[in-house]
Formats: sequence, structure tokens, C-alpha cells
Amino acid sequence: MKCSDIMNRNLEWLAQTDSVLKAATVMAEAGVGFLPICDAHQRVIGVVTDRDLATRALAKKVAPETTSAALVMSSPAITCLETTDVRDAEQLMVEERKARLVVTDADGKLAGTLSLADLVEKAPGRRSAETLRAILWREAIGPRGGAAKGDPLLKDDPIARNQPIPPDDAKVRPTVFAGGHRNTETKEFPG
Repeated sequence: MKCSDIMNRNLEWLAQTDSVLKAATVMAEAGVGFLPICDAHQRVIGVVTDRDLATRALAKKVAPETTSAALVMSSPAITCLETTDVRDAEQLMVEERKARLVVTDADGKLAGTLSLADLVEKAPGRRSAETLRAILWREAIGPRGGAAKGDPLLKDDPIARNQPIPPDDAKVRPTVFAGGHRNTETKEFPG
């Protein structure tokens, strides 16, 4: 099974000149927390997440109307080709600890996104539970892993760094992944 068989093609994305405000607006309207950012030829140059907006824009007090989302994006994007086998995509998600991957065509143009939800819903017989556990382990305890401010971060912890990857015969190819979709309702606060 290839990524193109199960990826989401109903995409929201931004141009590299779009503002932080537009990123936040699109995320709010679409109910997503992740947007690929593309150049003028629709080649993926990075991704912006709700976390990027909070930690790199809001916390730094940038002007959301005039600051390009590309200045706060995560780059390079973790992507894979639409012809990539789903097993390889799962393995890449595990190794990169990413819940979403951007799927591109052979020219690097945005073709779709692949999320953990896509794997669980559309890839029967996969090792979804192991993939979920490996990717979400870091999220479950947070980036500080319970450490106090000033203590080493989770990424620096030798135990966290050496978490076993679920056994699999897939090998990571020199490709990269990131992307996802959310077809869920959003909740407005207060309310």
C-alpha cells in the first residue's frame, strides 16, 4: 500500500508570503493545527504548527499582520513521496516522532498529508498501536519529561534518547515526512 492510497488530499496550505495572522485564521476556520508552506511553484518549504505560532510568534510578540508565517515555520518539512510504501512512512513517523507527514510528488510539490489517524483508519493490519506508542511517548510526558526549569530537557535524557523503536523490517529511505488533517469540530472558548 502506498501513501497515495490513504493520504488526505483535502488540503489547507499557505504561500510563503502569507502572514502569521492568515496562518492562525486558516487553522481556526479549518480546525487544523498544522499547515504546509509552499513556494510559488507549490513545492513544500516547511510547515507551521499551532505550537510554532504560540512559541515563535505569540511568545516573541511579532506583528501577526505583517510577519510572514515562513519566519516562524519549522523547516525543512518532514516529507515523503506519494509513492512511498505506508510501512516506510510509519517507520519514518516513529523515528522522527512525528504524527503528521507532508506527502509530495516527484517534483517536491504538495500532494497530500498523512496522519496517524489516516494510518489507524485506512491501513488495516498495520502496527498502528506500536506506531502510536512510539510517536506519542514524548507527548505523553511533555518535552521536559517532568524536569524543572533549568534541568535537562527530555531530548537530552539518555533514557528518552534510547527508547526502542518497535521492531519492523522497514528501513528509512532518504525521504522526509510531515502533514495531517483534522476533520473534527473545534471548540470555541469561552463558551
